[in-house]
Amino acid sequence: MLPICTFADIHFTQKPDSNLIKQLLDSGYVMESINPQAALNIYAEANQISKKINYVLGQAKAQHYSGIVYSDRSEYQSALMRYQKAMKLYQQINYKRGIGACYTNMGNLFRYQGKLDSALAYHQFAINFFKQSSQLDGLSMAYGNAGGIFQQMKQFEKANNYFTQAVNAAAQVNDSLSLCRALINKGTALNDLKKYDESVKINIQALKIAELLQDDYGLQLANINFADHYKRKKQYARAIQFGLKGLHYAQKLSTPYDVADIKKRIGDLYLENGNFAKAKTFYLEAIELSEKIKATEISATVYTSLHKLYAATADYKPAYNYQTLAQQYQDSILGEKQLKIINELEVKYQSLQKDKELAQQQLQLEKSRQYVIYSIGAFLIALLVVLLLYLYFNYKGKIYHKQLKAVQQEKEIQVLQALMQGEEKERTRIARDLHDEVAGMLAAAKMHMNSLVLQAQEIIQHKGYHQVVDLLDEASVSVRKTAHNLMPEVLMQHGLDKALCRFCNNISNDKLLVVQYDSWGDIGRFAAEFELSVYRIVQELLNNTIKHAHATEAIVQLSYQGNVLSITIEDYGVGINLNNLSEEGMGMHSLRSRVNALQGKIDVSSDVGQGVSVYLEFDTTECTVESVREEITR
Repeated sequence: MLPICTFADIHFTQKPDSNLIKQLLDSGYVMESINPQAALNIYAEANQISKKINYVLGQAKAQHYSGIVYSDRSEYQSALMRYQKAMKLYQQINYKRGIGACYTNMGNLFRYQGKLDSALAYHQFAINFFKQSSQLDGLSMAYGNAGGIFQQMKQFEKANNYFTQAVNAAAQVNDSLSLCRALINKGTALNDLKKYDESVKINIQALKIAELLQDDYGLQLANINFADHYKRKKQYARAIQFGLKGLHYAQKLSTPYDVADIKKRIGDLYLENGNFAKAKTFYLEAIELSEKIKATEISATVYTSLHKLYAATADYKPAYNYQTLAQQYQDSILGEKQLKIINELEVKYQSLQKDKELAQQQLQLEKSRQYVIYSIGAFLIALLVVLLLYLYFNYKGKIYHKQLKAVQQEKEIQVLQALMQGEEKERTRIARDLHDEVAGMLAAAKMHMNSLVLQAQEIIQHKGYHQVVDLLDEASVSVRKTAHNLMPEVLMQHGLDKALCRFCNNISNDKLLVVQYDSWGDIGRFAAEFELSVYRIVQELLNNTIKHAHATEAIVQLSYQGNVLSITIEDYGVGINLNNLSEEGMGMHSLRSRVNALQGKIDVSSDVGQGVSVYLEFDTTECTVESVREEITR
């Protein structure tokens, strides 16, 4: 490996400017495949110089390219942080290509980690953005990425539709590289749909373009597709040849995700060909790499193949163990809940697209009307009348935009409320299953253990008997505690005031964090959904205090007066710098969304070393038990 290098100690003969930044970025790109750490050092230097000369595009590209290096090294959290910083900088200068690329890169990050719902959301953001900005090469890539998600979920018709749109977009812009990638993806979808002849024709066309462009990635994908083709025809020796060619290009590109995936595929070919030793070697190499980069979906498929391998050799114990591992990994990737979320995202996205097209048509119609009226008025009447008409329609346009914004905000609130209700329903179901089924089975198990003493008195002398009874007791307590945390019983029976008081007392600890709870006013019962949502918000804020504030004291104050419910949560910890927007992460953004969904207000005040104070306020006019009953009887 080459030694790590940096530009920090180089004395430049030219004054730092945008040309110097471009030279540094080009140098970093060259070093990415040779020495990734050296590339990161160069990008860091480019970022520092860009800040000094206030070159925002240079800062954005340095952060963006650093994210790509971290992604290639499977350091996904570091990569995500760089992409988010780059996105903000690109948005400052409205650099559209960079914004779309960041959406795409973030989607790929979540796909590598098996988080397919988040991956699909970002790829659909990319599609929408590239459409708006008329970037057809980027649009082709975004369609391909979205199709890949549906292909991974075995929804092959949807995948083929997205890949077809990717081919059309690439063809419109005459981008050979994008067309090559789009054709390769479409070939795989046609193969999945058992349209084998069409698939082969498409792959031959893609391979020719990749060879002409000397595109290593395209050559990798095309060879793997041909390996799959010959595998289907049971010509395993020919398939292995193409698989090894694909592996060569993947290793040349130093992409661990692809290397792990291709090694698993080659292992499958050797297994089908009866060469169990070779198959095992490739499987073990694939699982070592996939576990290292946390590629969950690849690990699941490799464990499934190892199960088949050991079953074929009649070694059933490891075969069973690998089958269990494969099932656990597969459940974590494509459980029914995640599939439902992904399909809902697709439906919502298509609905938003239709609404957007309708809004654009209405806006165009409104502009046309204004133009006609303005022209007729300018021709027929005096300057004063023309001016009055202009002011009138300008005012009308502002009213229209305000109404449109209000409708959009209402839709967002409805979506948030639906998501929160779905989440609480799932919590309730899990809590009920734990309390009614698992706790009941544990109680029955303990009863049977106790009955053994009546049948054989000597068993009570055994240490193992007491250990089993103690473990059953601990498990029962743990199940009840988990069920109560998921759906607090005191909240359902006694209301918000008692539930928050009980929660504060439970987490209060004289040695770690003392939580003082106070309440004022005649606090009665509210609608169950409102009480549960407010309880979750306060619970999340106190959890943040425990995890981040390093405080020894905290105060929760609940006040109810004139149909206004106000809550204050304060701690005396390290505080946060509100001037630094990066201090407010996804958790606080989620809390603000929940409060907005309840038509409430939230105010956060803090400074470094001064603790944090959060004030919440809700109008409960429509949330009291009486108002809910009146609404039902109408």
